[in-house]
Amino acid sequence: MKIRILGCGGSFGSPLAWNKNGNIDINNEKNFRTRSSILINYKQNNILIDTSPDLRQQLYKARCTNIDAVLFTHIHSDHTAGLPDMRAMSLINNKIIPAYMPIEMQDRILSNYQFIFKGEKDYEPFMKIYNISDNFKINNINIETFKHNHGSIDVQTYRFGNFAYSTDLKKFYEKDLDKLHNLDLWIVGLLRNDPHPTHAGFDQIKDYINYIKPKKTIFTHMTALIDYDDLIKNCPIGVEPGYDGMEIEL
Repeated sequence: MKIRILGCGGSFGSPLAWNKNGNIDINNEKNFRTRSSILINYKQNNILIDTSPDLRQQLYKARCTNIDAVLFTHIHSDHTAGLPDMRAMSLINNKIIPAYMPIEMQDRILSNYQFIFKGEKDYEPFMKIYNISDNFKINNINIETFKHNHGSIDVQTYRFGNFAYSTDLKKFYEKDLDKLHNLDLWIVGLLRNDPHPTHAGFDQIKDYINYIKPKKTIFTHMTALIDYDDLIKNCPIGVEPGYDGMEIEL
């Protein structure tokens, strides 16, 4: 399995705008973050998690010419606004691309992007919605999923074997936390060091790491308040910030 972090920024990206750099050193390219998504190559399948607003340039940099399926974590626009960019993938490969998502986000997705899933005038649909369950398959790949809290909404954690992805995390529900044991890699959202109303802070994430005990943890969904070098100095062994284009093989 190969995982590529396509983007590891928060909803604004990093830096925010010209001369609005937050706390980051703009001389370090690892602080330049597009919005969060990952690409998983596993058992000859390319699986995309979330379609960020920066998706076109992310897939171009990854030299990715095919997507076999898309998984969505939640409805927020920094995780869905790149959906129209999937049309090129559909046309290049002459196929309708499956989109897997929780049932509670489907009505809004259809409302916002009806032309993608239903077609419109001269345009054919190029994606199809599929429901997810606690355990489901995409082609020959087993996937487990459960919800974690993100303030007023819930978000899907996805697990592929010994790898799990938990973006936009405020807290886990106690009944689900043990589902993250025996991980080789956990990619988890860390918006900023201090707690946010909808995101856990650094200390809370460290507590989860100490309980789950993954072999390796990588942070994603980071704002311009987090500088790469400053954060890595404070990380325990086996924990580090991600960066756009980072690739991990398991």
